[in-house]
Amino acid sequence: MLPWAHAAFGYLLYDLYTARSRTRPAGVAVLALVLGTQLPDLVDKPLAWTFDVLPSGRSLGHSVFALLVLCGVLVVLLDETRRREIRAFALGYASHLLADGVYPALEGEFIQFGYLFWPLTSAPLDDEGMSFVEFFTTLEPTGWVLVGLGLTAVGLVAWARDGYPGVRDVLIPLVVGHEAETNT
Repeated sequence: MLPWAHAAFGYLLYDLYTARSRTRPAGVAVLALVLGTQLPDLVDKPLAWTFDVLPSGRSLGHSVFALLVLCGVLVVLLDETRRREIRAFALGYASHLLADGVYPALEGEFIQFGYLFWPLTSAPLDDEGMSFVEFFTTLEPTGWVLVGLGLTAVGLVAWARDGYPGVRDVLIPLVVGHEAETNT
């Protein structure tokens, strides 16, 4: 799944989660969610594709062990007031792991789920020596890519309906506040 589709999928799940608890996505929690949706690839792809340190672009960062360790560290380091952000991050991270398993599950390629318990199980093999530029320039409009684009559109509509949380209530005030300080 492509980065924007991971973000949309995570946002849609978080939107459902917050609606269930009668709240709305907001603030730093949405930014934590988006970070969680991207972190597995931000860890694994460079370490596997660029530096050849990991066996696959779905290994260390895509392991449930990494998810558990990271969330445990966040619980220890952050105080009680940050529980919403930790839950949002964890949901975003878990949504990434789940989304990466949908296509292999539909294809019946359950061996591809080895990334979930890496290093205890084998990670799926990647294209050797692929770069980020090569990955994105060789993308073709396959059914899976088109599904990801559709999912992204639905996620963008939900995010717009919610008033662009994370950007509207955190990033814009941060930038505007910084500009106001430099103009005085």
